[in-house]
Amino acid sequence: MKSNKNNSLLAFGLGATLTLACSAVAAEQTSGPFKWGADLRLREVWIDNVGLDADSPTGDRTFQRYRGRLWGSYAFGDQFEAGARLMWEGRHYQDPPSSNWPVPGFETWYSGGVLFDQITITAKEIGGAPLSLKLGRQDIMLGNGWLVLDGTPLDGSRTLYFDAARATYELRSLGTTLDLISIDQSADTGRFPPSLNGEVEDQTEQHETGVILYGRNRSLIEGTDLDGYFIYKHNRPNLTSRNLRINNGTPFASASDSGDLYAAGLRTDSKLTPNWSVRAETAYEWGTRNERDLSAFGFNSRLTYSLNDTLKNQVHADFEYLSGDDPDSAKDQAFDPLWGRWPQWSELMIYQWPLESRVGEATNLRRFNLGWIAQVHPTTQLLIDYHALWANEQSTRTAAQRVNLSGDGDFRGHLFTAWLKGKFTKNVSGHLVAEYLRPGDYYAENRRNDSFFIRAELNLSW
Repeated sequence: MKSNKNNSLLAFGLGATLTLACSAVAAEQTSGPFKWGADLRLREVWIDNVGLDADSPTGDRTFQRYRGRLWGSYAFGDQFEAGARLMWEGRHYQDPPSSNWPVPGFETWYSGGVLFDQITITAKEIGGAPLSLKLGRQDIMLGNGWLVLDGTPLDGSRTLYFDAARATYELRSLGTTLDLISIDQSADTGRFPPSLNGEVEDQTEQHETGVILYGRNRSLIEGTDLDGYFIYKHNRPNLTSRNLRINNGTPFASASDSGDLYAAGLRTDSKLTPNWSVRAETAYEWGTRNERDLSAFGFNSRLTYSLNDTLKNQVHADFEYLSGDDPDSAKDQAFDPLWGRWPQWSELMIYQWPLESRVGEATNLRRFNLGWIAQVHPTTQLLIDYHALWANEQSTRTAAQRVNLSGDGDFRGHLFTAWLKGKFTKNVSGHLVAEYLRPGDYYAENRRNDSFFIRAELNLSW
C-alpha cells in the first residue's frame, strides 16, 4: 500500500509541475510588477561501486530524479521586491533494493520533498545610498563557490539555499563591492518556512550560524578581479540516534561537527592576455573543531589558454591543495570546505568522500588537472578532464578512516571526467556526464575497485 501511495504522490507531483510549467510560459511574457516562471529537471543516474567495494550490496545505484520549481516576484516600485520559489523533487530508486540497505527506512519510491527554497525581501538604493539588502532564504555564491555556495549539502543539489541576511554596498568610484552576510542555517527542514509535505529531512549535519565579510575590486588592476574575505562559522551539533540522517528517502549515518571556525582568504581572476587567463584562491583556517584546535590551509588555481578559434578551444591546468590532518599532531590540520560541499570538479567523488569524511567534504587533497573545452556544435559544448589525486597525510584517526584507508599509501587514484552540455533552445537544455575512477593505494585493499558515474539530464525552463 505504501508503494502505491508513493507512486501516486510521485505521479501527482510530476504532473502538477508540468502543468504549472506550461502555464508559466505565458506568465513570463506579461509585463508589470509581477513576474513568474518555472523549470523542470529530469535526471537518470547510474553509479558503480560507491565505496569502491565491488562486493558491497549497496555499491551499485540506479535512480531517477524529477525536480520541479515554480517561482514568482512582485516589485513595489524601483526599490523593493518580494519573491519566493517553491521546489518539489521526487525519486525512484531501481538499485539497490530496499532489502540491501543497511538501516530501515529506505524508500524505493520517494514521493518528494516540497518546500520553499527561496523566500526573499529585497531593498535597493536604501536612503539614496548605493546600499542594498536581501533578507530571507536565498542562494549565495561567492567567487567560484570554493568555500561558499551550498548551504544544504545532504539533499543532493535539489536546493542550495541559505537562511541569511545580505547587505551589499557599492563603492562605485573605486570599482569595489562590499558584502556583509549573516547566516542562520537549521540542520533540517523543520524550521520556518517548513516543508509542505509533512516530512522533516536533514539538510546538513549540524545547526550553523556565521558571518561573512567579502570585498571585490575590479578597478585596481585592469582585467582583474581581486577579492578578499573573512568567514566565521559556528557549528552546533544536531544529535540523532546513531548519527542517522534522512534525505531524499534515504537514511544514512553522518556525524555532526561542533566548534567555531575562522577563515581569511584572497582570490584573483585575471585576463593576462587575449589568450591567457588565470584564477587563484587561497585561505587559512583556524579555530576549534570537535574539541580540537584547528590550523588548516587551502589553495585552488586554474591556468587557461584560449585558442580563440571557431570552436572556442580552451586547455587548462588546475592545481588544488587542501591540508590534511597530521596523525602525529594533537591539533587538527584538515582543511574544512565550509559551505563548499558540492561537486566542484567531480560528481563521483561526492559519493566517495564518506570513506574518510562526509558527503562532499573534500579535504586532505593534492589535485593536478589537465582539461580541454570546445564548442563542438553551435548548441553543444564538450569538456574532458583528467585528475591525478593524492592525499597529503596518511591519517587514520576516525573509525571510518581506520577501516577504509590503507594508512601507508598516498595516491588516491586517476579520475577521468567528460561532459557534453547542450543548449538546444531558449527553454530546453541538457547534458551527459561520465566519470571513471581508478583508485590508488591510499585506500584499503578491499576499497580499490574501479568506479564510474553516468548521468543524463533534460532541463525545461520558462
